[in-house]
Amino acid sequence: MKRKVMGGAVVLLSAILMAGCGNAIPEMSGQQQALFVEYTVGKVLKYDKNREGKLTELTLEEEIEEEKPAADPDETIDIEEDAQEEASVEEVTVIDNTDIVISDITMEEFLKLNSVRITYTGYETADSYPAQEGELYFAMDATSGNKLLVLKFLTENISGAETSLDIAQSNTRFKIIVNGEEKNALTTLLLNDLAYYQGTLAPGESAELVLICEIPAEESNGITSLALTMKNDETATISLY
Repeated sequence: MKRKVMGGAVVLLSAILMAGCGNAIPEMSGQQQALFVEYTVGKVLKYDKNREGKLTELTLEEEIEEEKPAADPDETIDIEEDAQEEASVEEVTVIDNTDIVISDITMEEFLKLNSVRITYTGYETADSYPAQEGELYFAMDATSGNKLLVLKFLTENISGAETSLDIAQSNTRFKIIVNGEEKNALTTLLLNDLAYYQGTLAPGESAELVLICEIPAEESNGITSLALTMKNDETATISLY
């Protein structure tokens, strides 16, 4: 192909050099003519090469366009709607506390106490418990950034006889639910820790027992609900506040 193009260029050049056309053609030496032929052939080849490349690129683009499937308008709408639905789901966070079921039972019924009544009397938040110095109780402190949440229960002997109270032997575990969030009651060496209390109450005598957990300090002034879960062979949750 290259030889044919070059041959055609030489013939074209010869025709130009030999044509009469009324225009004066400057005389060139043999070397000048050879250079002129080489220059002209180069131009012809360059033009022919560019033309071929452009045709090839155009052909490829047309083939790609033919193979590319046309977009389905219905599919496009479905994809956009799905993306919007997924975004809506990600933006909404739902807190579900429906798994907390309040039982219609009292603490003394759950612990099977016949002659003792247990009444929830309130709570306090503190950095340490007990607050008084000089007590014979084991003292405990809240960890950094937290407060102790102390739940208080009045335990009364409602029988006419002395009663031994041993809650520890029931192996009951307690969990405190604060604003819907469950927290384990701390294991303590407090003599009045309800979970481990062992003592004797005279007729009509009462004692204040406690259950304690830790909560973040910033939540100590925002308690809106309290519940207590008790678990041994059975499980029950009662509302406190």
